[in-house]
Amino acid sequence: MLRDHAGIENAPWLTRVNFFAVQIIPHVTCDPVKDYMLPIAERLRRLAERAYKEEERMRTHPDDADEGTVAGDNVRLVRDVYAFFPVLMKYTDLHRAKWLKSPTWESDGVYENVAVIFKIWSLSQHFKREELNYMAQFEDDSTFGGEMKTGKAAIAERKKKRRETTVKKDKFSNSIVIACLKRLLPVGLNVFGGRELDIVQQCKEKFLAKENEEKIREFIRELLDVPVKTDPTDKNAWQLNLYRKIGKSQMRGKAEMTQKGVIEKIANMGQVVAILHTWTSRLEKEDIWKKVLTLQRKRMAISLITASHLYRVDKHRGINFFLPAFSKLWLEDEDVGKDNLVVDICGEVEESDVVSLKFVEDESGVLKLEDEKTPSRPDPLRQLIQCFQRAATSEESQAISIANDRLYIDYADVLAKSVHIEEDDDDGGDEGEVDQAEKEEQAQTLRAEQAILADRGAAIMCLMYLSASNGEPSDMVEQTLQLGIHLLSGGNKDIQKVLIDYLQLKKDVRFFTSIAGLMNKCSVLNLEMFERQIKAEGLGMGAELAAGEHQNLNDADFTCSLFRFLQLTCEGHNLDFQNYLRTQPGHTTSVNLINSTVDYLLRLQESVMDFYWHYSSKEVIDEGGKEYFLRAIQVCSQVFNTLTESIQGPCVGNQMTLANSRLWDAINGFFFLFAHMMEKLYKNSTQLELLREFLNLQKDMIVLMLSMLEGNVLNGPIGKQMVDALVESQQCVEMILKFSDMFLKLKDLTTSQAFQDFDTNKDGWISPKEFQRAMESQKMYSVEEITYLMMCTDVNNDGKVDYMEFTERFHNPARDIGFNIAVLLTNLKEHITNDPRLEKIIEKASSLLEYFDPYLGRIEIMGSSKRVEKIYFEIQESWLEQWSKQQIRDSKNTFLFNVLQNDGGEEGKLEAFINFCEDTIFEMQHAAEISAESSDSKMERALKQRDYFLQQTSAGEQLSKSFKAGINLGKSAADALKPENVSKSVKHAVTKFRTLTWAQLIVELIKLGFRFGMQVFWFLYFIVATVLRFGYYLMTPEDEETDGRPQALPMPPDRHNTFNKQASFNMPMFNTRSHEKFDMFGVHVHTDDIGSSTPEPPPSPRPPSPGGNIPNGGPELKVPNGVPPSAAYTEAEDDGLLKPPPMAVPPPPKAPSVYETQSIGSQQFIPVETYEHENEYYEPKIAEQVQSRSKGSIMNMLARNYKAIEKLTLYLAFFINVILLFHRVDLHNPPKEAEIAEPEEGGDDEDDVDEIIFITGMVIPYFSYELTGWLLSQVLYWISVLHMVASTALLVSFYMLKIPLITFKREKEVARKLMFEGCWITEEDNEERGIFETAFWILDRIVISSKSFPMKYWDKFVLRKTKQKYRDQVDEETLNTLLGLDKAPGDTAFDFRYYFWLFAGVILTNNQFLYRVGYVVISACGVFISPFFYAFHLIDVVLSFPMLKAILQSVTHNLKQLILTIMMTLVVVYLYTVVAFNFFRKFYVQEGEDGSEPDRKCHNMLTCFIYHFYAGVRAGGGIGDELESPYGDDLEYPRMLYDISFFFFVIVILLAIMQGLIIDAFGELRDQQESATEKLESSCFICDIGKETFDRLPRGFEIHTTKEHNFANYLFFLQHLVNKDETEYTGQETYVREKYDNRDWEFFPVGECFVKQYEDQLLQS
Repeated sequence: MLRDHAGIENAPWLTRVNFFAVQIIPHVTCDPVKDYMLPIAERLRRLAERAYKEEERMRTHPDDADEGTVAGDNVRLVRDVYAFFPVLMKYTDLHRAKWLKSPTWESDGVYENVAVIFKIWSLSQHFKREELNYMAQFEDDSTFGGEMKTGKAAIAERKKKRRETTVKKDKFSNSIVIACLKRLLPVGLNVFGGRELDIVQQCKEKFLAKENEEKIREFIRELLDVPVKTDPTDKNAWQLNLYRKIGKSQMRGKAEMTQKGVIEKIANMGQVVAILHTWTSRLEKEDIWKKVLTLQRKRMAISLITASHLYRVDKHRGINFFLPAFSKLWLEDEDVGKDNLVVDICGEVEESDVVSLKFVEDESGVLKLEDEKTPSRPDPLRQLIQCFQRAATSEESQAISIANDRLYIDYADVLAKSVHIEEDDDDGGDEGEVDQAEKEEQAQTLRAEQAILADRGAAIMCLMYLSASNGEPSDMVEQTLQLGIHLLSGGNKDIQKVLIDYLQLKKDVRFFTSIAGLMNKCSVLNLEMFERQIKAEGLGMGAELAAGEHQNLNDADFTCSLFRFLQLTCEGHNLDFQNYLRTQPGHTTSVNLINSTVDYLLRLQESVMDFYWHYSSKEVIDEGGKEYFLRAIQVCSQVFNTLTESIQGPCVGNQMTLANSRLWDAINGFFFLFAHMMEKLYKNSTQLELLREFLNLQKDMIVLMLSMLEGNVLNGPIGKQMVDALVESQQCVEMILKFSDMFLKLKDLTTSQAFQDFDTNKDGWISPKEFQRAMESQKMYSVEEITYLMMCTDVNNDGKVDYMEFTERFHNPARDIGFNIAVLLTNLKEHITNDPRLEKIIEKASSLLEYFDPYLGRIEIMGSSKRVEKIYFEIQESWLEQWSKQQIRDSKNTFLFNVLQNDGGEEGKLEAFINFCEDTIFEMQHAAEISAESSDSKMERALKQRDYFLQQTSAGEQLSKSFKAGINLGKSAADALKPENVSKSVKHAVTKFRTLTWAQLIVELIKLGFRFGMQVFWFLYFIVATVLRFGYYLMTPEDEETDGRPQALPMPPDRHNTFNKQASFNMPMFNTRSHEKFDMFGVHVHTDDIGSSTPEPPPSPRPPSPGGNIPNGGPELKVPNGVPPSAAYTEAEDDGLLKPPPMAVPPPPKAPSVYETQSIGSQQFIPVETYEHENEYYEPKIAEQVQSRSKGSIMNMLARNYKAIEKLTLYLAFFINVILLFHRVDLHNPPKEAEIAEPEEGGDDEDDVDEIIFITGMVIPYFSYELTGWLLSQVLYWISVLHMVASTALLVSFYMLKIPLITFKREKEVARKLMFEGCWITEEDNEERGIFETAFWILDRIVISSKSFPMKYWDKFVLRKTKQKYRDQVDEETLNTLLGLDKAPGDTAFDFRYYFWLFAGVILTNNQFLYRVGYVVISACGVFISPFFYAFHLIDVVLSFPMLKAILQSVTHNLKQLILTIMMTLVVVYLYTVVAFNFFRKFYVQEGEDGSEPDRKCHNMLTCFIYHFYAGVRAGGGIGDELESPYGDDLEYPRMLYDISFFFFVIVILLAIMQGLIIDAFGELRDQQESATEKLESSCFICDIGKETFDRLPRGFEIHTTKEHNFANYLFFLQHLVNKDETEYTGQETYVREKYDNRDWEFFPVGECFVKQYEDQLLQS
């Protein structure tokens, strides 16, 4: 009856059948197991499985399942169980002994079905609840026969009986399922042998520890394969021996079963026993725990009432209270020195052997002294690591899981902490970047710490433990990954080589299978679990679901560590490891980890999409959703970085693997996610954090796509597949482009004058309607875009929109992501031809590409595969600004002229070009460091615009108050001057005067004099301060570029202030903010921050000092990019918005504003807010807060104004020489009242006449005003003094501006000679050198041993590299002495060697510096000796104009030939002097006047030679023009021959030769200039390919030289390389940097270019 009616709904008699059936069982004579009991057990098992399946379905899909059906199934199941299990239990008790002696498969089958029902009972809530209901209804025998209640009726019945104490409190203690399983458990265990029972016991322990089921099965398999061994030290050895003796060491029936079946049977038994143990122990402890809990509550209440303190309790109880709190609050957070433990241990171990002396006796009995080597101390760290390695590889250790080896986990944590790595900053950057020297020091320290562990086998140990993990996540695996990350951080190539050598040698395939298994075990987002968790949290039961270790991305940190470890194995573009991750040649099994990573990425992307669809219908994403999204973004970003590192280099095999994988599906999914999440998150300001993370993730994905294109060829397969992916996601890509373009145009909109006209209050707030009307009036957006932008706006309490904050919030993220998309599309556009689909996307992105074109640098290189490749990089705006400076352009023109004339070959040209790039980069960065232009971003200037307008209102109020105060003062003065008031005042003063004593009168006079003196002092102080301030403003830097010179590459219109394109130059501020910095060649350089920053409230304003310094904290305004200064000034003057303040001096400290001069062109003051009122202070909501950089000292100010000071000195010198023209000489003694300026006595003693030099006056035309000589003399003197001061300032300016560049060049020259030529190391002093060369050689030899060298050169470790390179040729001690490496590292004493070399070998040997020193000396002579010294300063005109420089160069070009020609002229003149002295002396006698002696010119040989050279060479006809006529003389014909020959040889030939040399030099220089220009215009400077080659190609020569082989882009790329972290290099950048460091210029595409390489394909297209 039970077999036929089990599971039938209408069988109420089953509730009472067991009462009668149990009495029949003892009388059964047949064997009912096979025909009755086994089928009933199988039927009940199927019913239980179906009921549990429906219950699970109801839990996961509550909307689809019927709760009544589930309850009904469980009711019938409980009814049938309670009908059958009592019968089965009775029969088992009667026949258990028989079954144990003669077991059958039928009896074992009954047990297995009951075990399955028991497992389902332990998991099912409905099963247990319906059992409780059944027990409550039918526990009493009198109730049998009634209908079974279900649902709420059953629960009510159970509660009723509980109130009546008829139901026991221990709910499941009488469960018939547990009772039946206990009866059948010996039958189930009877199947196993002794060895298998031991395995079952171990499995039970693992199930109780909640280990992974698959891992337990693998554990069983390994134990079954291990031969039976007995360890005498094992405490269970006797049990194993007993099992062997009784012959039950093998499982019954094992030969007939497969290995999988055996493993399954053991695992099921272990699981059942573990569950039974859990329930029985829980039931046994339930009553005891409740009693203890009650007692504990009572004690707690008593302790709270009595306020018992810790010191009043017993000692042991106090210790028990103290230790857990101390451990949790202090020890877990305290730095206990784990990071120093390894260093301390290894520092005590001496690697070298200790040598000692020992007397030994030889065979002859003679004592000898021999060396004895004492073995070094053992290395405890090495021993520890070897111990762990054995534990990971030994066979016995497989029987004991290493996953829970706490000792290894703790030591791995200590080892990892001993390697100090910098944690990634989530905020996107540090406060300031360290310079190159500090970076290199940190890198070397990191390498040393990693080497300590790697040399002792820690890296191999990591591989062993990862292999032993068998793909199961655990704390051991996580800590091993952390140790591996610390060992490989920074791309340690040595450790990478150790790892790959080990893997290749051991053929350890388990490592790769374990990594692949760990990837498979890594969780992704689970929407169903997330929804269940939300519901459970509503009921207060969601903690268990949220705490799952490997589910719903709760293991995000573990997953990131796993993929970070894989990334670091390929860090630095390790091609061997990249290929090894894809395929393992020589292994029995090859695991493709690249495909495994893509599979996980695809799973993760799909799970994120599920979450997106969940929140797509909701307005905002709640905090729980944000948390899970951020987890997923963190993991996705790490996976993208890992894939990027695995293909950069490029690794072609991995690129093709990714191209042929499902990566494109993931990318398409992410494009859809990015587009729609941007649309959703932009609308709500509370979602900006999540939006920013999505944009960063999008950036990582674009970088991965760009890495896929590394080494891309024209129309390559990867490029085509990428185009297919973009076309497939074209709608989403267009949405992203639309958002980027929309928000990029937002800044142009809000900074336009037409838009700002809507801001009537000029405070940056407008109403939404005004905002919408402003956008509609500009016609920059469509109606749909305007509607969307209005949805993104936020309003304040007044219902207004902060359009500045709105622009800042959306423009910066759009710029970041837009640039990466522009790089990707540009790359595809230049590599994929004739694809209309791509052209359509490019057309959609045309405005985006146009916006970023000036900042998208592109060059071509000759790659490692000897194929031309393109490189794309970002050009900073500051680089373009510095490149457009006049001094940089002059340097560029000089370089081009010199290098194109010197035929040094391609190697020489490229070497010169690299040197020029290095010098120019240093010069640009040095100029940027001392630059006066503000580094504020455009948004910062827009924010200061608001500050200006707010302050403008307060300034107007101040002016009105001042005007009112003036009126009141005028009224008071008028009242005081009334006659009656004056008479009263006079009478009062007379009366007071008469009452004063003499002492009081003296005191009052002293007070009056003191007050008058103070007033005079302050009057003079303000006069001097005004003059000095005017001079200070005069030297404020103006843009020296003329309107016609080319500007920097154009930037979109700038947002700076409300004056459209109005500009002003500001004074240096000595208490301002500091911007972020990066390092270029060892020089700190500030960068233009993309985001805007809020200025800090400045201190109270104070009057300027006499030096002209303005108050601290003034704001800064900049000239917009691309706007010439002249235009800015004109517009500023025409605008008329700024007006000068009413006061001539700054206000007192409590004034509400600070005034700053604008420029010398406008001479207007700009009122600036002092932030006194908090409601007027504006703080950006989204901008990153950064601080601006200080402008430096007065020295930097002088350096910034070098050109202005140079022009000032020239103008002053010219003006001084104009005044000198009014000097005259008076031959008579002047009268006493004559106004003599600077007398200079001289006279003729014979005539007794005094010559006095003085200045005469002059009358100014048209004004009839006479300037007296005294006034001109005073003007001349003070202008001379001003010129001397300006000359000194010019010398200081030259020192600050030019000397660093000169020093950099000299240091670079010395370092290159030392590093690459081995100078001063392998080369001794050469006697063939000249005096100057030897002196410089000695000076350079001195400086390389100084501790400060190099100071300006970027490679601070050139000495260490040199030592590393030449250590095999020279002993270490000599190298240390030669390179100065033997000095103590902490020596801070003054470095005399370096500064002696700096002044003696660099500064004082520089001609320009010496010229400036002479300039100052002559100026001082003009002040203290004679003003006529200023005539020499006019020579500076030649150096100030390029044309005059060219004329002077024509004279000096052939200087050697010219000097030789002059020497030849002297020789010829000397020969004629000899002839004249011997034969023609009489012709040189001139008669004296008034009977004086005749003048004999040629009676003295020296006098004769001087006369010939002076008179003969100057005379047009030669020496004959200066002598008497020879006609009629005896020597008439010899004399005529003498005169004619002198004229011919000296005048006609030699002087003509001199003129010809100068003229030829001028023509040669002109031809060279034309040749250089023609060569530059007819061929490419980089590849040296002629223009005619490009004329037949579609792109043309101009595009080639401006886009593909732009001269400046190669310089910017070198600057980009030096500034970028080496660990972030792409493969192409790494290749170029290695070539550059080795001074190998093969990466330049000489004779090749991309267009020429693919000429045929391009012509076809």
